[in-house]
Amino acid sequence: MAVELCLSSRLTELLGDRLLYGSETVELNESMFNGSLIALYFVPLGSETVATDDRALRDLYKTVNENEKTLTIIQICYPDLSDDRRYFDELTSDVPWHSVLYEHAEKRIRLRHKYHVGNAETLLILNDGYLKKVYTRNGLKLLSCSGKSFPWTNLWNETICQEALKLSCSNESNETIYGLYFSAHWCPPCKAFIPQLIHAYNSIRKRMQFEIIFVSSDRSEQSYNSHASSMPWPSVPYSNTTLRQNLTECFNVRGIPYLVLIDKNGNIITENGRAEITEDPDGLYFPWRRRFVYSLSSRLLPKLQRFPAVVLFIEGDQEEELELAEGVLLPVAQQVAKTRSNALYDLLFFIAPDDCTSDTLRQFTRLTDDTAPLLTLIDIPMARISVMEYGIHITEKSIMNFVLGFFDGTMKFTTIL
Repeated sequence: MAVELCLSSRLTELLGDRLLYGSETVELNESMFNGSLIALYFVPLGSETVATDDRALRDLYKTVNENEKTLTIIQICYPDLSDDRRYFDELTSDVPWHSVLYEHAEKRIRLRHKYHVGNAETLLILNDGYLKKVYTRNGLKLLSCSGKSFPWTNLWNETICQEALKLSCSNESNETIYGLYFSAHWCPPCKAFIPQLIHAYNSIRKRMQFEIIFVSSDRSEQSYNSHASSMPWPSVPYSNTTLRQNLTECFNVRGIPYLVLIDKNGNIITENGRAEITEDPDGLYFPWRRRFVYSLSSRLLPKLQRFPAVVLFIEGDQEEELELAEGVLLPVAQQVAKTRSNALYDLLFFIAPDDCTSDTLRQFTRLTDDTAPLLTLIDIPMARISVMEYGIHITEKSIMNFVLGFFDGTMKFTTIL
């Protein structure tokens, strides 16, 4: 297990040792976060000045902190179409809260990916100074909802999930894994996926406690009833529109079919359950928690868009070659997880067999050399790649030395975009 950072070290890794307050730079102090909820306010930097309407947020900030501080806001202006300093200054110069410094571009980019922020303003409410658990992703929407007063505890993710999990037929257990299945009768891919999901569901339940709850996106109750009747698990009632909408927003559902796995407290275990079942139809690796070493496939490419990754390109795609590659990567991945954890990101490890997905990744990263084996560190969020020096034999020791260069800042990169 990775060693837990102390609060001050974790905050520094996440936000930097200094923050911007108006036009001044101030030292980060963990006392800033004492006794209050934390809100991360993400604002995209476009190609021209973004006219953000933050009046409601300013009013809330002033009101709730009038007598004692109950809300701390940190603004993160992340690069979208540009990362122009002038636009950054216009967005941060007169806000009454702190902002992550412009100079900390890597932190601003990685924070966006860490918290799954899209291309729009987003206000996350988090539970403590460690900035680990997200209470709600819908802070800006809740600001505009009359009758819903801060801190909106009845609309926090965990509360919403608990309401849904009450629909489960099983006796609650700490070991139970829950799947929320977002689907609709009008959606052909949803209908096609249901037999696969039922097969995996029945197979998994022979070995583990697993429950699924259907969350409908149907446009009529008749369609809902028809769709729900094809599934052997409970559903959120069609009449409970509020819960269905809250769950959709809670898990940032942008397309269906969508299967997310959670524990009894609403913590996400696996976001892309549909892809996992497609690749593992019997659920042998259920619940598909994070692995030390992945074998690259098209479904895993989104992970590379969010996190830096060590990618070992190999010559073939046979089981024996994959096992040999894992033999040298696995000890390094395990050691990194134990001793080199970073609050901002996970360093992932991939084996890239000789196939179309690997070719696509080589082309995207402008890796024109088709040499194999080839050890690389691909950091798509920061638009850069590093290749281990040619002539160095790929061993556990040489991989570790290569990876340490990433952590200590000595690794040499080439821009890929």
